[in-house]
Amino acid sequence: MIKSKEIQLFQNLSQYEYDGKYYDFHNDYDCLRVLFENAEDLTLIFRHTSDDRRISIRFREVELYKIEFFNTPKVSNLIIDNLYRGRFEFQGHLEELTPLNKGYFYLEFDEGQKIEFWSSGLLVNCFE
Repeated sequence: MIKSKEIQLFQNLSQYEYDGKYYDFHNDYDCLRVLFENAEDLTLIFRHTSDDRRISIRFREVELYKIEFFNTPKVSNLIIDNLYRGRFEFQGHLEELTPLNKGYFYLEFDEGQKIEFWSSGLLVNCFE
């Protein structure tokens, strides 16, 4: 697991190296599903655009803050535009982590849908 405090602030995680392998979730993968499970895990499931490989990014210990989803005509899969750990406002100050070391993440899709949430970290799994 990559802990939130280990992720560089504002680093675009949609084009990132996980476990020594580079992934481009913006250009090479379609997002098939977004799942919020067990009231704490947010999972994004992807399919590679050329060879049908499946990969997931699972955010752990998630606290959802904002979800903006809507139907988009003639769109069957979503494309990640941006995914990064950013700052959040707490008692008039910008903070990077909660006292429990949860980072604040921004997830935006090309089609306009958005999710904002806190998470302790993430896991990347391949289903080849």
